[in-house]
Amino acid sequence: MKRTLWATLALDRRQPATLQDQLSSSLREAIQTGSISSGTMLPSTRELASELAISRNTVIAAYDRLMGEGYLESKPRSGIMVREGLGSFGIAVAPTSKTDSRLSLKRRLKFEVPLPKPFHPCQPDVNLFPMSMWNRMRNRVLRRYGAGLLHYQSSFALGWPELRHALAEYLRSNRGVQCGWQNIAITSGSQQALFLLGQLLLKRSSVVACENPGYVGARAAFLHAGAKLRLLPVDELGVVPPQKTGQVDLVYATPSRQFPTGATLPVARRTALLEYIQRAGAWMVEDDYDSEFRYTRPPLPSLHSLDRSGRVIYLGTMSKVLLPTLRIGYLVLPDSLVAGFESLRLVTEDHGPMIDQATLAEFLLQGGFYSHIRRCRKNYAKRLEVFLRVAEQLRLPLEFRFTDGGMNQTGLFHDSSTDDVAVSKALSQAGLDVRALSHYSSNTKQYRPGLVFGFTAFSPATIRNSLKVVAQVLEKFA
Repeated sequence: MKRTLWATLALDRRQPATLQDQLSSSLREAIQTGSISSGTMLPSTRELASELAISRNTVIAAYDRLMGEGYLESKPRSGIMVREGLGSFGIAVAPTSKTDSRLSLKRRLKFEVPLPKPFHPCQPDVNLFPMSMWNRMRNRVLRRYGAGLLHYQSSFALGWPELRHALAEYLRSNRGVQCGWQNIAITSGSQQALFLLGQLLLKRSSVVACENPGYVGARAAFLHAGAKLRLLPVDELGVVPPQKTGQVDLVYATPSRQFPTGATLPVARRTALLEYIQRAGAWMVEDDYDSEFRYTRPPLPSLHSLDRSGRVIYLGTMSKVLLPTLRIGYLVLPDSLVAGFESLRLVTEDHGPMIDQATLAEFLLQGGFYSHIRRCRKNYAKRLEVFLRVAEQLRLPLEFRFTDGGMNQTGLFHDSSTDDVAVSKALSQAGLDVRALSHYSSNTKQYRPGLVFGFTAFSPATIRNSLKVVAQVLEKFA
């Protein structure tokens, strides 16, 4: 039997599939087709590894996979054998390829994962992410905490404690946010955080003051809670603080880099905003979505660091800094909101992805996060330089005002009669993803039309070529 078995296990190191995948696939095929019958004892892992000249760990992993699938079973003091009675299951399948079954599935389904088109906003370059380092740290925390990371963990509704500690230290040292780790709440992205805050703080009669133009996702979250919106104008300095108090229950703003214009709110206006929420007895949500990316000057202190009334809720995200699919956001909550937010989050989910949260904590504590940010800053700064230089060379009819940082550049049309929505649609037909500035505004007549370009996810060559397409499209609107 051994010779027959070994003869069927054709492993090829030139194949894209791993040796583990090839071995498990070959064994599975042999069992399905009857080449190896039910009840047959398999060679020991050491013996088979020696015969095939592969690692014993590879054989162990292949055996474990097939035991998990129900093809093999372990007999005490005997070894590994093909499970008895498999014939009664009526297994009759076409032989699988000795290449990776995942590849054949991809071909069969014509599976394709779309990539972001230039110039999709707020998109990090995932190719810069140190995936091998991340996987090492992931394996490290799995070894350290074991099965505890794989179970329901309702006691960690506010997030993995080690990550909350690490984020508190990071925010204290880098953004001046004075908080204890108990004030940190981990969420499944910033959008979930906004939604939960809306449910916690607002009711049908509530009024929320939002920037206009501004982040439409925040408006949607507050509207879903039944609140009414009060739109605050945005100028070259950022959001304009309200002069009259009126009824306002919550203010939402992006002071570090206004989205989507890119303006940075000066200290005088920050102070005016804080005085306003104190007079109104309102809460303030400070969305600090991309403050890590400053290229020519350091960021101003966060609103939270200037707040003495305890009314500012700080919001951040790792989706834009690291990976969009990581889906980890965080809040810095006042003491009075922590218990209520925890109860509300338990309604939506017991906990977030514990493995990713534990890995991110290790990533922060071991310094991988900081080296990644430095690498991104360096690359993004070069891409911004290329973007602005090429836009000037092509004489795009756009004015780029705020070029000191961020992930996006908003260009205002010189001609205020330009229909930026029509331009955006034409660019979409040309294969680009460039958002109209009016998409983020509820009253387009108050603002100059413009386009929002995300540049961080795209190589300098892609930026050059794509801007040439932009220039060709804009010529039609001249």
